[in-house]
Amino acid sequence: MKDYDVILASGAEHLRERFRDLGFRVFSSDWNYDGRRLFPNTDLYARIAEVHKLANRKVVVIQNCTGSGPAEQEPRTTSDRIVEILLLLDILRAPVDVDKRGHKEYKTTPIPPPSSVEVVLTYQPFALQDKAFLTGEASSSRWAIEEISKACNKVWVVNPHAVETIDWMQKLQDRDLLEIIDVIPDLIEFAVTQFGFDDYIVVTPDEGGQERFKVAGFGKSRKNSFTVELSGDVDVSDRNVLIVDDLTKTGSTLIKARARLKKMKAKNIGLVVAHTLPIMKRGEELLEKLISKSKGRIVATNTIHTRCFCHNNPALTFNIVDSLVKAI
Repeated sequence: MKDYDVILASGAEHLRERFRDLGFRVFSSDWNYDGRRLFPNTDLYARIAEVHKLANRKVVVIQNCTGSGPAEQEPRTTSDRIVEILLLLDILRAPVDVDKRGHKEYKTTPIPPPSSVEVVLTYQPFALQDKAFLTGEASSSRWAIEEISKACNKVWVVNPHAVETIDWMQKLQDRDLLEIIDVIPDLIEFAVTQFGFDDYIVVTPDEGGQERFKVAGFGKSRKNSFTVELSGDVDVSDRNVLIVDDLTKTGSTLIKARARLKKMKAKNIGLVVAHTLPIMKRGEELLEKLISKSKGRIVATNTIHTRCFCHNNPALTFNIVDSLVKAI
């Protein structure tokens, strides 16, 4: 038996097969009497029917904290994901065995809880709101991760959009409540194999990426959520280039960076993306267009369950489970 058991929340159930292949015991929330995890009024339902099997075990709960897309069975918002994981953590904190004795009559008996519970967030909740940008604005990402950290022993976050030096993340790390899992080295290795690059350089499309990945890149200015402009030059003449980014929604920044590098006489260009986050309208379609515009030279992870990568283009998709088991 492995050193820990895995509970997959709704946003991470697509990782089940790989965890099982690696020999882990995998659990997930059960369904209500309608065969759903949402009641008719959209209240969330959470239950770990085999919770007794987790007694005195280390448990790792995994969740993707962004809204659901077409590939998922039931709709979820980011807020739903957070409430769901808090409910699962509450179950594990003080599990009980319930014995129905009669009509609306139940007897509960405590079950030994897990010895420790850690949480992996494959995608940072409220990732684009990691601090207040305007007076009176909520830092919703900070709030969510702090609340989750209060209910478990440690939180792991896969390549957060927030830089590690941001004050609240640093405080959680100093208290050993937060750790970062960086999938980019594994993803670059995967990309190099897929693209056949034996020699290459790595660049990033914006200043945030330069701080995160410690590589050269461009300056980026944003007009709105869908329009960006890039500036600056990088010496890439006659070189294979990997453009590395932590997140893409529509692919517009990556495509602009690719076009800019082509003008700078780059030999071959590949795209490497930690998280693909489809927007609500046409999101999957735009990701398919990104693959087409990159001539198929793009790789991403399955931190977020997308139809485009996880189902339609598995050869371009790195399985995040392989990085998780090395880190935890």
